[in-house]
Amino acid sequence: MRRIKFCHIIDASTANPLLYNSIKHSDRKRFEYKVVSLAPHGVLHSQMAELGVDSLDLGYSKRAQAPTAFWRLFQYLKKERIEIVQTHLFDASLIGLSAARLARIPVRIFTGHHSAETPLHGKRMVTWVDGLSPRFLANRTIAPSAQMKEIFIRDVGVYEEKVAVIPHGFDLEGWRSRASEGNVRNQLGLGNQLMFLAAGRLSWTKDYRTMIEGFEASLGERDDAILAIAGGGDDTLLRSLPAAKRLGDRLVFLGPRNDIASVMNACDVFVHTSLAESFGMVYIEAFALGKPLICTPTGIARDIVRDGKNGYLVRIGDAASVSEAVTKILSDRDRAVEMGAFGCTAADEFAIETTQAFCDAKYVEWLGKHE
Repeated sequence: MRRIKFCHIIDASTANPLLYNSIKHSDRKRFEYKVVSLAPHGVLHSQMAELGVDSLDLGYSKRAQAPTAFWRLFQYLKKERIEIVQTHLFDASLIGLSAARLARIPVRIFTGHHSAETPLHGKRMVTWVDGLSPRFLANRTIAPSAQMKEIFIRDVGVYEEKVAVIPHGFDLEGWRSRASEGNVRNQLGLGNQLMFLAAGRLSWTKDYRTMIEGFEASLGERDDAILAIAGGGDDTLLRSLPAAKRLGDRLVFLGPRNDIASVMNACDVFVHTSLAESFGMVYIEAFALGKPLICTPTGIARDIVRDGKNGYLVRIGDAASVSEAVTKILSDRDRAVEMGAFGCTAADEFAIETTQAFCDAKYVEWLGKHE
């Protein structure tokens, strides 16, 4: 059996667990991988060396260098006789898929990561530019959720037959192992308090305002629960919200954490009120640790959350809906534990061994159609 020559192209050279696990659990006897980053050499290249995968950096740090990066990449793809190119994120997709098309690479795959957020900006030009790669340069598009596929078709204008839903895969064993390290509840002095946790960058697209207002409305004068928010970014505006001030020390900003698995394991309920998600990795991470969800029906949540069984789906931008869900949890803490157990079963469906086998089969199928 000959090995298929495959090249991943990505913007950054920082650590990338998704790409690392994807390659690690792929059929390495079937695929010969190369990885190219636009950014200069970094941790990503060390990760690839650990896997025995050749990697290249294009030294790209500003868009004025795009022509040089494009030409170097075109020559590399031709020299290595690459058969499948898969790109990740904006610049890597425009440059990588353009070079791949000129090099006549048979299978050119655009991967959806943040395109779900593009329509939120309300700028047709932004949506149009973001859609150049999946519409014109790629001949295949991977949507990590069914909702993302709908967005590609409805908002971005990608032909339905070009889009396949392939969810992200997770090293669940490794995630659960890391979660058992440390004792965050003791560090935070929680005692018997119920901990609601949100985690993610402090961006307006995550809509923490609605979360805080909904939580404050449900808590009233109760002091047996806190809302903790973990994530990098400026929290000044959130702290200044009237609802945040009324919550006082029942609202805790943890900042960026390098032990997020342990932090998530310490909570009782995971909350995510995002306006949009292509997938929503935190949903699976929380479920994997047996935590019930309170979340908006974004990304994969719409497919895995069973309202009242393993979590509660709340309306986007609706603090009253969040308050109602929090109140239900507060009124029956034992039920929350049962809901988390149901969620744990849902997470098992996203084990990397299962999702990557499905993805590998798609790669082979697509190449067969273009040979």
